[in-house]
Amino acid sequence: MSRVLATRVLACHPDTPCQALAALGAQISQGDDMSWEVAFAAVGKPGEIVVPGAAPRVHTDELWKTTCFELFIGRAGDSYAELNLSPSGAFAAYHFDHYRTGMRKIDLPAPDLALEVGNERLTLTARFPEDSLPWDYNGRIGISAVIEEKSGAKSYWALVHPAGKPDFHHRDCFALALAPLGGA
Repeated sequence: MSRVLATRVLACHPDTPCQALAALGAQISQGDDMSWEVAFAAVGKPGEIVVPGAAPRVHTDELWKTTCFELFIGRAGDSYAELNLSPSGAFAAYHFDHYRTGMRKIDLPAPDLALEVGNERLTLTARFPEDSLPWDYNGRIGISAVIEEKSGAKSYWALVHPAGKPDFHHRDCFALALAPLGGA
């Protein structure tokens, strides 16, 4: 059994419309075993989305160049973590000291990724073991996605978009504040 911590709808950046999707949302839950689950649901025409083929469940750079689901986790000061979750099963985790600087890989256990593709919905669920996410129980969280359509068009989805071009690293995108968790 798990406890839902947050359910949010993501907004498509106005400069990058998406013909394949009508909506995209995410849900963050915590299991009785203190594991984390993040589920993304894309509703529309998933057959028109580029879904990367199966890949090893290992840290892989540049997943954001095609369809990819992401979490940004604010930490003390200006530092934050970025997690990229690919429908292929590959993932990446990075630490940044400040806005887009001081990037280095985080050694994170491979999350369990499950992909379901139906006629009108694509769902990616990631499960992380207890205490494996680099969250300090205080920082704000950004939830985002890059969706590549088979036409080659890319759209950028986030909780909030700052003015200008899409920029998931911008602190305005870290729009989710979770309530304190029991036992934290």
